[in-house]
Amino acid sequence: MGAEALVRGIDENGKVIPPAQFIERLEENGGIRDLDYFMLESVLYQLSQWKRQGMEGVNISVNISRHTLFSPTVLASVLAIFSHYPEIDPRQIKLEITETAGDMETAIMTEVVESFREFDIGFELDDFGSRYANVSVFSNIKFNTIKLDRSLIKDLPGNEISRILVKNIAEICRTFGMKCVAEGVETQIQKEILLEAGCVYGQGYYFDRPMPAWKFEEKYLKDMI
Repeated sequence: MGAEALVRGIDENGKVIPPAQFIERLEENGGIRDLDYFMLESVLYQLSQWKRQGMEGVNISVNISRHTLFSPTVLASVLAIFSHYPEIDPRQIKLEITETAGDMETAIMTEVVESFREFDIGFELDDFGSRYANVSVFSNIKFNTIKLDRSLIKDLPGNEISRILVKNIAEICRTFGMKCVAEGVETQIQKEILLEAGCVYGQGYYFDRPMPAWKFEEKYLKDMI
C-alpha cells in the first residue's frame, strides 16, 4: 500500500544514529524545519524518479514536526516544494504528525489540516493510543489515516482491552472514511488478531525492516514496470 520515509543520522565514524538522539536537539535550535522540508523534497524527488521509470502510484508518509506545521509560512513552503514536481499527485503524500497531537490546540490544528486539504495534501495522526489526550484530536479532526501506537499492538495477544480498543478504533475509521494502520507489528499472532479486529493495514518488522530507497524499489516496485 505504501511506505513511510525515515531519517537517520550518521556520526563522524559512519555509525548510524537513531532519530531519538538528534530530533529533540533540532527542535530546540530550529533545525527541524530544514530537516522536514529536506525530507519532503527528497521524497518527491524519489517519486519523480520512480515515475520516470514507470513505477507510479507509490504512496509515502512523511513526518512533519509541530514546530514546522504551526509556522505561518508552512503551507507556502510546502506548496513551493511541490511546485518543483508537478508530475507528482499530491495525494501520494501524507504528512504524518510526529508529536503527541494532544498537546496541540484542536482549533488551530483543524485550520491547518483544512488549509492543506484544499490542495489534496492529507494528514496522518501518529501514535494514537499512547495518551488519552489524543482522543480529543481524533474526535474533532478528520485525518486520512490513524496510526495505532505500538504499545497497543504489543499488548494484543494477552490484553483483551487492547483488542477491544483496536476493534472499535478500526470500526470508527471505516465509518468515517479513514485508514487505520497498526504500527509495530512484529508477530504472526499480532497480525491475525488485527485482521480479526478489522484492522487490515500494518507496518513493522513482521513485514520488513527499514531499508534504503533502492532496496525498496528492487523488492516492491520492479513488478510495476
